[in-house]
Parts: sequence; structure tokens; C-alpha cells
Amino acid sequence: MVTASYAFFEALVEAGVTHCFVNLGSDHPSILEALITLKRENKGPEVITCPNEMVALSMADGYARLTGKPQCVIVHVDVGTQGLGAAVHNASCGRAPVLIFAGLSPYTIEGEMRGSRTEYIHWIQDVPNQAEIDRQYCR
Repeated sequence: MVTASYAFFEALVEAGVTHCFVNLGSDHPSILEALITLKRENKGPEVITCPNEMVALSMADGYARLTGKPQCVIVHVDVGTQGLGAAVHNASCGRAPVLIFAGLSPYTIEGEMRGSRTEYIHWIQDVPNQAEIDRQYCR
């Protein structure tokens, strides 16, 4: 069965992405499943797990500059995106071909599947409007 996450990685490979620098968590169960499937099939990009979002983007930036190939960064919903910090500036100034993706809490239409917003954390971390990310915390 082809899932959206599986198709996501197929599209990345088709775009020339060779590595994904990731800091995965509760918003990435379908991504993890797709990565396991791709690994079993010997397909997909190489996955580099990073301890911090800024480290992930800095590594992707450096690797993209060295190889000239686009690289991928996958981080958490809100705080993970903010954690990219100065690394976004560095990649932008260096004109590095880096694709940045932030997670979204998993869900189904009816919420009928285990893991689809069945945990408290899934409800408090969504940021539907990235442009106004600070409003979530300024009251």
C-alpha cells in the first residue's frame, strides 16, 4: 500500500534528495513507518538522525553546498521549526538547496486509528498558521 508518507519520500528521491537530516518525534509516526518500508526495499534517501533541529539544518546545508544536490530537513511542528533559528539564515545566504519540512500531528477523518490524535500532546502542538507562530505563546 502506498501511503502519503511513502509517496513523499518517493518524490524527494525523484527531486534528487540523497539525505534527510531529521529530528523526529510524536508528529512523525507515518514518516517512521514509510522510512522502515523504504529501508526494507533498499529505496529512499539516507536518514541522518540529529539531536537538535539547528544541527539538522546545519548538516543539510553543509552537505548540500558540498555536493550541489538538494537535501531535506524534517523537524517537529512548532518549537522544532523555531529551533532551526540561525541555520535558516545560513542556508539562505549560502543559497543551499535545502528543503525544510515541519511535522503535523497525525489524524484521520474520524480519529478512529490508534495514534491519530489519541494523545494529549497531539492537540497542543499544532500550529495551523506558521506566519503567526508567536501568537500561540503570547497572550
